[in-house]
Amino acid sequence: MPRRFPMTALILSAATALAACGGAPGDRRSAQPANSPAVTDSCGAAAYSDRIGKDHKAFDFSAPDRPVRIIGPDSAMTMDYNPDRLNVDTDGSGRITRIWCG
Repeated sequence: MPRRFPMTALILSAATALAACGGAPGDRRSAQPANSPAVTDSCGAAAYSDRIGKDHKAFDFSAPDRPVRIIGPDSAMTMDYNPDRLNVDTDGSGRITRIWCG
């Protein structure tokens, strides 16, 4: 019986760690919080769709009443949902891969 407790604790720890993982590392940008409203173009991202595939440094995405976030391929980012924030995803060479609200 004394051996059973350490094994049970080990199994429960492993199960808890796996449950916390959630998904693949690349999934973090496409995930939308469960309690967030349906995806809309509340930040005006559609107006910038012609810039996808181009160097992000060639454009000024700033606006006085809207936050902007430029996100590189290995950039850390918060997972807070802000429907008015314009997000610009870039690849390793600085080319825009996606423009979205959130």
